[in-house]
Amino acid sequence: MFDPVSISMAISVGTKAFGALKAGMAAGKELQDMASQLGEWGKAVSDVAYAARKAEDQGVLQTLFGNAEKNAIEVFAAQKQLEHQRKELRLLIQYSYGPAGWDEFLSIEAKIRKQQQETVYRRAELMEALVAWVVGIVATLVAVAVAVGVMWGIGRYRGNW
Repeated sequence: MFDPVSISMAISVGTKAFGALKAGMAAGKELQDMASQLGEWGKAVSDVAYAARKAEDQGVLQTLFGNAEKNAIEVFAAQKQLEHQRKELRLLIQYSYGPAGWDEFLSIEAKIRKQQQETVYRRAELMEALVAWVVGIVATLVAVAVAVGVMWGIGRYRGNW
């Protein structure tokens, strides 16, 4: 799962990109000319949405070693901030480019979200699964070693070995 530092970083990047988008639109730039800022903001939105999904579906390791309440608060605050930015961005885009501009923005955002899902999030999920498997295997091996050690100790104490 994304940790609070990652969520804060996503919000920071998103807010910076949002500011650049507002300034660019105020200066009369075309939406297509601000693709990198749109991409950064879209990635921040996607990252926070992914963190929210992961917060709802926490794994065993996150439950044991994570701070679920803090993560939930971070995600909630980030979602509310991005919702506010989205509303303001929608008004700016519709004012500057009309409803077709907002539809174009939504299609760009959907492409970014799909790309993030296919690359970044899939890799993170695979790493989480790998860590869970490794921890499970190590825990099993430790339990077997302890059981064998106890059995060997009992056998040695009784004089069987």
